[in-house]
Amino acid sequence: MPRFLVLAACLLLADPLHGADFPVKITAVRTGLPALDRTDNRAAIVKFACWAPVYIDLETTGNIGEAAELVIESPDPDEILTTLASPLALPESGGRLTGMLSYVRPAAGGEITVMVRTRDGGRPLSEPFRIRSLLPLDPVSYVVLTLGQPFPGFELPRPTGAGDEAPGLHGGRVHLANHNSFEQLPENWIGYDTADLVLLNTAPGSEEFWRQLFGEAGQKKRDALLEWVRRGGRMVVTVGASAGLVAELPALRDFLAFEVVADRHAGVLSITWPAREASQTSTLSGSLGQRNAEFPIARLRAKANQAVRAIIPLPDAAGPPAIIYAGQFAFGLGKVTVIGFDLDRPPFTTFSQRPEFWDWVLRDGGSSRASVGDGKPRPDSLGRVSEDEDEMAVALRTHSDTFPEVPVVSFGWVAVLIGFYILLIGPIEYFFLKRVLGRLELTWITFPLIVLTVSLAAYLTAYSLKGRVLKLNKIDVTDVDIASGRVYGTTWFTIFSPRTENYTLAITPGNGWGTPAPGSAVSWVGAARGGRASLMRRTYSYHSTDNAPAQAMEDVPVQVWSTKSFVANWSGQFDPNSATPPARSDLYHPAGDPSAVTGTFTLNLSVPVLSECVLFYAGQAFPVPGDTIRPGDVIRPVWEKPVLAPQWLQKEGGLEDVLRRVPAYADRPGAARTIVTQPTVPTTATATLAGSLPLWGLLFHEASLTYAEGVVPRNASSRRLDQSWRLHPQNRNEVILVGRAYAPSGSAAEEALSGPGAASQLWLRELPGSGERTPISPGSTGRQETWVRVYLPVK
Repeated sequence: MPRFLVLAACLLLADPLHGADFPVKITAVRTGLPALDRTDNRAAIVKFACWAPVYIDLETTGNIGEAAELVIESPDPDEILTTLASPLALPESGGRLTGMLSYVRPAAGGEITVMVRTRDGGRPLSEPFRIRSLLPLDPVSYVVLTLGQPFPGFELPRPTGAGDEAPGLHGGRVHLANHNSFEQLPENWIGYDTADLVLLNTAPGSEEFWRQLFGEAGQKKRDALLEWVRRGGRMVVTVGASAGLVAELPALRDFLAFEVVADRHAGVLSITWPAREASQTSTLSGSLGQRNAEFPIARLRAKANQAVRAIIPLPDAAGPPAIIYAGQFAFGLGKVTVIGFDLDRPPFTTFSQRPEFWDWVLRDGGSSRASVGDGKPRPDSLGRVSEDEDEMAVALRTHSDTFPEVPVVSFGWVAVLIGFYILLIGPIEYFFLKRVLGRLELTWITFPLIVLTVSLAAYLTAYSLKGRVLKLNKIDVTDVDIASGRVYGTTWFTIFSPRTENYTLAITPGNGWGTPAPGSAVSWVGAARGGRASLMRRTYSYHSTDNAPAQAMEDVPVQVWSTKSFVANWSGQFDPNSATPPARSDLYHPAGDPSAVTGTFTLNLSVPVLSECVLFYAGQAFPVPGDTIRPGDVIRPVWEKPVLAPQWLQKEGGLEDVLRRVPAYADRPGAARTIVTQPTVPTTATATLAGSLPLWGLLFHEASLTYAEGVVPRNASSRRLDQSWRLHPQNRNEVILVGRAYAPSGSAAEEALSGPGAASQLWLRELPGSGERTPISPGSTGRQETWVRVYLPVK
C-alpha cells in the first residue's frame, strides 16, 4: 500500500469527528477589528496579547434541542491550549447565524480552532474550523479604530525627503480599522483591547449608527465602549453638522462634559493648535473655509462642575475660554477629546494642513509619541512579533518571575553533570563490567540501576534546592478615581509551584477597595514567541459570565518547580459620599485665583502605610509632609516648593536607567528604603524619590522621556496605564497622589497577597461567587508590591 494511503488511513482513525453528520456547519470565521487600510493585505487587525473579537458565520439544519456553546481554542506562549466557551443561541428551526460571538487573545503564532458543542456533556455539534494564518501585529503598532463612516482623506505627514513609495502611515506603524455596523460592535470592553485610539464620527452619514448605539437598544454595546474608555482608553469625538444629534440622544449628551451648541461659521475660520510637546510654545495654524461661504461647526461650553481643558479656543479669547472649538476631559482613566467641526467633509478635506492636524489628533487625543515612534519605516513582519519598544513589559515580566530564594542551577553545572552521567553509563560501566566483574551481560541489571539511581539523586537534589513550598509574587497598580467612585486595578502575578498541579485563578478587589465591578479579565503573560499547541494537548479554560468572558481561569497546569505568569484587569466600585470612602477630597480653588489650590484630603485605603508619596498638580510635583500617609490622616499639602517636575527623570540614562532598576528591584523585595543618589539630582529629597520609584516609567511613561534623538516610548503593551497626559500644566482640576505600600519579604502568602497591604485578593482554588474564598495554603510565601494613584478633584 502506498505510504500516503497509510498516512491518510491513520489520520482518519485518529480523528473521531471526521465524516460525522453534524447539525451545525461553520462557514466562515473572522478575527479582529475590520481593517480599513488593506495595503498590507490584512482583512482584520489583531495584536499580540490583546483581546480581539471573533465573528462567526454558521448554518444549522434544524432544531438542535439542546443548549449550545461556541468554543475558541488557542495556544498561549507556553504552548498550552486555552479554551473559551461562550453561550450560543442557535436558530430554533434552522437557518443562518452571523455576528460577533466570542473573543480570543492570540499569542505570536499557532492554530486557532473554532467549534460548536452542547453545553451539557460537550458533544460536538460542528466540525472544527481551523485558522492557521492569523498574523498578530507587533505591540508597537498603533491601531486607530473609527466608529461610524470612515474619514476620507485620512493622511499623516511623511518624513522629510520620503517619496510616494514610503510604506503606510508613519512608516507602517499606524493601522486603520473601521466599525460601521451597529450589529458588529462588541458587547464587552475587551473587544476594543486591540485599539489604541477610537474615533467617533457623528457626521450626517453616521446618524443612524449613533441613534442605535446611544439609543435604548444600544445600552449593552454602549456600556462596553464606555467601559473601555474608563479603563484607560482614548477617544476622539467629532461634532459639526450633526451637533443637534447630541441634544436628541440623552446618553450621548450625558457622556460628554460639554454642552454642544450647533452653529455655522461664515467665511474663514483661523485655528491654532499645539505642535509637538517638545516645545510648549510651538504651535501650528491654518484657515478653514473661504470667503462668502459658511460651514457647520459646534461651539463647546463646559458643563457646570465639569473639569475640562481647552485645546482650540476661540480666536483672540482672553483668559480661560467659556466657549471653545476643541476640548478634552477625563472619563475614569480614559481621555476624551471633542472637536467641534467635521473631519470628513469640506472645508476640512481641502485643508492644506490636514496631515498635520490628523497627526495632532493622534498625539493629543491618543498617546503623545506612540504613533510616531522613531519615524523609521516598519515593514510588515508577517506575524513575527518582537518586543521592540516594549521594555516595560519585559522588565515587569522579569521582575514578577524572579524568586531570589529559589536557587537557579547554572548551565555549567548542568553540563558537567550530563558529562559525568555519559561517562558513567558508558566507559565507566564498561570498564567495571569488563575488567572487574568480567561479565558484560550484567549490564541488563547495572544499566537500569544506574538510571534509577541518577534519576533519584537528581530529584532529591532538586527537591533540596527548590523546596516544597508554594511561592507567589504579585504586583498591583491601582487607580482610585474619586469622581466616578471606581477603583481600577492591574495585577501581575507569578506562581512557583512545588509540584505539578492545576490552579483556578482569579483576582477581585481587596477588602476596603470597593465591591467588584463587572468586567474583570485574567489571562496569561508571556514573551512574544511561537505559540503552537503542545503535542501532549495540555489545556485550561477561561471561566465566562454574562459580563466577563474571561473572569477567571480554570485548571491551569503548572509543572513541578516551574513558574507561570498572569495578568488581571479588575475594577471595584464605592460610594464617594459614604462615611469612609477610600479617599475624600476637600481641595478647592480659592476665590479669585483659579490656579491655586488649598484645602485638605483624607485617605482611608486599606493599607497600614502609604509611603514615598508624591503630589502632582499643574505640571509640577510636590512632597507630602512626612512622606507617608496612614488611614484617617488629614493631609494639608504645601504647594510652595515643588521638588521635581514631570521631566525629573530626564537625566543621564533617562528611561533606560529606570528600566534597569525594575528587574534589579527583585534583589531587595520588602527591604528598607534604599536611597540611590543620582549625580544629576541636586537635593536630598529628590534623591530619595528618585531611588525609590522604579515603576514611574510605567505610571507616567511619556513624561519621563527626553526629546533627544532616538528616544522613543518603551511601553508598547502598557499604554493604557500611562497617565502622562494628566501632568499637563493646564490641568488644574485635579491633584494626583502617587504612593507605594510595602509588604515584608518572605511573608506568609495569604497575609502578603490578600492582606491589608494588597489592593487585590488572589483566588487559587475556586471561582469568585462560588462560595467563601479558600485562604492560600499555610507555609506558602508571597511578595506583594502595591502602587497607588489617587485622583483628587479640585472644586
